[in-house]
Amino acid sequence: MAFCPHCGTQSPDNYTQCPNCGASLPQMQTPPPQPVYQGPPQNPYAGAYPGGPQPMMQPQDAVTSAGAWFGWTMLLGILPVIGAVIMLSASNDPSAKNYAKLMLILQAVVVGLYILFFVFAAVMS
Repeated sequence: MAFCPHCGTQSPDNYTQCPNCGASLPQMQTPPPQPVYQGPPQNPYAGAYPGGPQPMMQPQDAVTSAGAWFGWTMLLGILPVIGAVIMLSASNDPSAKNYAKLMLILQAVVVGLYILFFVFAAVMS
């Protein structure tokens, strides 16, 4: 609603003159037009790949199961055992044989601890 600057009468916005005194009313400023949505920008590399652009892979929340952890730790625990057995059988040096025996004993302790840890983790979950 607009007000007449001369008499103060209120009149609708579309009136150009005051209905009471006939004075010309100030014209309301029209708001600028809203920008028109043009869509997403065009990809200049769209034709570079057959079948169009490839979607980016989203990172996934990788949760490794206890079985996978157990498998990997057992695999990594078995490799030194294999090396110690090879060293034990192939070497004629007594100190190398003693070192291989020590490696086998320590690896057996570590594998036992791994098994206890995963049994405990499975019971607690």
